[in-house]
Amino acid sequence: MNKESVKFIKTLSSLFVLIALLGCSSDDSITDDDSDDGSTTGTIDTDSYIVVVDTGFDSVYLINHDGDELFEWDLEGDELGDDAQLLDDGSLIVSLQSSNSNITFGGYGGKFRKINADQTTDWEVTYSSNTYRAHHDVDYLSNGNIIFLVWEEVSAIDAEEMGFAANNDMYPESIIELNPSTNEVVWEWHATDHFIQDHDSTKSNYGVVVNNPNKIDVNYNSSQSDGDIMHANGITIDETNDLLYVTVNYYSEVWVIDHSTTTAEAASDSGGNYDLGGDLVYRFGNPLTYDNVGDVTLNRVHYPNLFDANSMLVFSNNIYNGQSAVIEYELSPPYQLIAGQDNEPTVTWEFTDSSLYSLTTSSASRMSNGNTLIGEGTAGTIWEVSESGEVLWKNTNYNSIWRTYPYEIDSPAITALGL
Repeated sequence: MNKESVKFIKTLSSLFVLIALLGCSSDDSITDDDSDDGSTTGTIDTDSYIVVVDTGFDSVYLINHDGDELFEWDLEGDELGDDAQLLDDGSLIVSLQSSNSNITFGGYGGKFRKINADQTTDWEVTYSSNTYRAHHDVDYLSNGNIIFLVWEEVSAIDAEEMGFAANNDMYPESIIELNPSTNEVVWEWHATDHFIQDHDSTKSNYGVVVNNPNKIDVNYNSSQSDGDIMHANGITIDETNDLLYVTVNYYSEVWVIDHSTTTAEAASDSGGNYDLGGDLVYRFGNPLTYDNVGDVTLNRVHYPNLFDANSMLVFSNNIYNGQSAVIEYELSPPYQLIAGQDNEPTVTWEFTDSSLYSLTTSSASRMSNGNTLIGEGTAGTIWEVSESGEVLWKNTNYNSIWRTYPYEIDSPAITALGL
């Protein structure tokens, strides 16, 4: 089905939803309230617009709370590789699908484009081959570089030398920082440099997993038959502390990596602000990954959304057995991981609902008035909930959502779009 046909179907769907809503309410907004008496005490954040990254229709929209599409970015017919990030100058960094790789796990990308506010292309770069491929998320640095996740192929023979228990190729994560003006890789990190395992005592990385909390157990998910053992899906950089946060879906946790290292240090276990090289400086959400104690608070996970310096929202896709949740953590850098002790951060807020569920994708963001905006991935539903957990607003007019991002109406990014 071509894009024009998809757009036509979407338009019809929008019309049917609108007719249904007009038939039961005089309110133009798409609302849903779970309270018994139909009333709410919270207030919808109408001072914000919402960027919707809709992978179902390979489109990125800016909408208001009436569901009006105020702006759509021209992707020139390319398919989304998932993420899109709106910058203060009104330009959009977008991940797109390249066609030159055999690595096709869900969420693959391989190409990045910066689209100016006037819809012209500023730059486009590709990071993809038959042995590696960029995927899912991209973050834009203040120096103009981009940083993103990459699957890299490790042959079954090489994987065996790393103590991998399965007899197949594997595709662990790496992180690449690229200067898009020169196409130069300026920094990189590879999970393969930081493996530990207790499977094969003849290998150099053999050790006791629980005694090495900063290392990654290569066999935690070795039963994943396609070799996509980690499936990271989100990356956020804290430039103030020079730290990277990564949501690792199949490990059900968030990894924290020291970005202050050189590439050589990132391949070792020394150097950088934490003197741990590229070993994990912190991790949380699922202490079972390193045989540790503490509460498991994540089961599948998307989007490490750091805000207000030390607060983080993440979307836990399946924490309640077919029910998702949004969880807020209070983080306390500088970090420390202590073997055999509870290293988990404090959970300060949580929202869940019996009808909230998406096994893949999804996001949560804190809005300007304190509400939380939720993009419920495979359901194609946008939620706005209050601090007390009231469901203030829903928009069900989308097919499959990667993420939703709130932007204040008077923010530089919105102003640059001429709205």
